[in-house]
Amino acid sequence: MTADAFKRSLKDHQDKGFFKNLKILRGIERESLRVSEKGRISQKNHPENLGSPLTSKDITTDFAEALVELVTPTFESAEELFKHLNLLHRFLYSEMEGEMLWNFSMPCAFENEQEIRIAEYGETNSGMLKHIYRKGLRLRYGSIMQCVSGIHYNFSLSKESWHSLSDYPDQDFINNKYLGAIRNIKRNFWFLLERLGASPIAHESYLLNREHSLLKHHKSDLFLPYATSLRMSDVGYQSSIQNDLRISYNNLDEFINAIIKGIKTSVQDFQDIGLLDSNGVPQQISTGILQIENELYDIVRPKRSGPSGSRPATLLKEQGIEYLELRGIDINPFIPEGIDENKIKLLDVYIMHSLISKSPEVSDKEIEEMRANQKIMVGNGRSKDIKLRRDGEDIQLLELKAVLHDELKQVASAMDEYCSGYSNAVDAEMSVDCLPSERIMNEISSQNISFQEYALNQSKKIANELHLSNKNNFEGLIHHAKESQKDLKNLQKNTGMDINKYVELYNSKI
Repeated sequence: MTADAFKRSLKDHQDKGFFKNLKILRGIERESLRVSEKGRISQKNHPENLGSPLTSKDITTDFAEALVELVTPTFESAEELFKHLNLLHRFLYSEMEGEMLWNFSMPCAFENEQEIRIAEYGETNSGMLKHIYRKGLRLRYGSIMQCVSGIHYNFSLSKESWHSLSDYPDQDFINNKYLGAIRNIKRNFWFLLERLGASPIAHESYLLNREHSLLKHHKSDLFLPYATSLRMSDVGYQSSIQNDLRISYNNLDEFINAIIKGIKTSVQDFQDIGLLDSNGVPQQISTGILQIENELYDIVRPKRSGPSGSRPATLLKEQGIEYLELRGIDINPFIPEGIDENKIKLLDVYIMHSLISKSPEVSDKEIEEMRANQKIMVGNGRSKDIKLRRDGEDIQLLELKAVLHDELKQVASAMDEYCSGYSNAVDAEMSVDCLPSERIMNEISSQNISFQEYALNQSKKIANELHLSNKNNFEGLIHHAKESQKDLKNLQKNTGMDINKYVELYNSKI
C-alpha cells in the first residue's frame, strides 16, 4: 500500500541516523473567546493580573479584547508542552471572574458587531500599530469573522538535527527542507481536516449580512450535513482576494516577493475605505491585499522570530526560516486545552512525514487542486464516497487514507527511536471512529438543542473541570505578568513619534 518513493525516503533517513539524532522544538498558540456565564461575548477588559497583552510572553489577545491567546514557549517533548498549556489555562481561569472560555472554534451568538471590542494595547506606538491593524481587519472583513478561534502549532528542528542529512546544512538547505514540508502539508491537509476538524455548524449570526451556501439547522443555526471545518471554509477565516498572490512555497525568495507584492498592491475596495478615518486617525496600515505579512491566511506559514517592530518578510529574507506555523487546527471542544498529548504527537508525525517525503515543486494547476480538495473536505469531508484530485486524477478518499495512514504509522515507528510513544499515540488517534465534527452534530441532534445551547453547556463543563483542578504554583506566570507590566511602562516612556509618522516609517521598512 505504501508508495515506493516513500519507503526509500524513510529508509534513507533511518540509515543516516536522522531519527536517532532528532530534536524537535514545538509550541502552541491557542485562541479562545471569553464569554459570560450566559454565553455572550465578554465586555470586560483583558484581566489586568494576566499582564500586558502587548508585552506578555504567556497570555495576550488577538483581534478582540475578549479573544484570549495563550502562548507556550517551545518544548522538546509533547508531554512538557501539554503540561504547560494546561498550566496556562488554569492560571487564566484563576483570574477570570464570572466568565469562561468558549471552547469552540466557531464563536458564540452575536446581536450585532458592536458587541465586539477591538483589542487595546495602550498608547505606545507599537501598541497603536496593533490596534490600527485590527481596525483594518474589521473594515475589510467584519468583526465577527475575526472571532473564529483555532490552534497554531509551531514546529522546528534543532540545528543539530539537520547534520544527519548534510555535512554542511546551511540556511538555504534548511529553507528548502521546510518549504518542501509546507508543500506536502498542503497536499495532505485533507487528513487534518478529517481527523481534527471540529466546526461543522455555526450560529446564524456568524454570517450576519454575508452571502453563503450553508443550510438551516433548526431555528438559529447554519451547517452542512457532512462538514468537518467551516472555520477553514469559504465562510471561515479566509480571504479570497489573497488567491491572486498564487503562493506556491517553491522558493523562499518567491514567497517573500509574493508577500511584499501583496502588501504593495493596492485594492480598490480598500482604497475606498481609506487609510485615515474622518478624524485623520489611521484605520488601516495600508490599502494593499495584505496590510502586513501576518494577514496572509494560509494553513501553514514559514516564520522567523525577531525583535518587536521587525518586518517578518525582512527577517525571512535576511535570516531564513526558523520554524513552521501550522494554523489549520480547530479547537477540540471535548478537551479543556483544545488539544491533547496524542494529537500533539500526531501533528509531529504528520509534519515529519511531510518533511521526509519527496516534495516536487507545486504548479499553478496543483495549487487549484489543493484549493478544490480543501473545499471538498471542509464542506463534505464526512461523506463516505467523496473523491479528491491528485495529479489530475479523481481518487477515492478511502484509497488516499489507506496509503497515508500506513505511511504515518511507519513514521511513528521510526520516531519511537527518537522518543517512545509515537506509535501508541498514532494508533490511539486512528482508532477513533466518531471524529469531533461528527460527534458535535450527533450530540446536537440527539439533544435537540441549538449550537449556542450545546456549546454553552459544553464550555461550562470544561470551565468547571478547570476550576476544580489542582491549584498549581503560578509563581512563574505571575512573575512574567508583572514583568510585562513593567515592560509596558518602559515602552510608554519612550513613546513620542506621531502615530501617522510611525505607520509611515513601518511601511517604509519593506
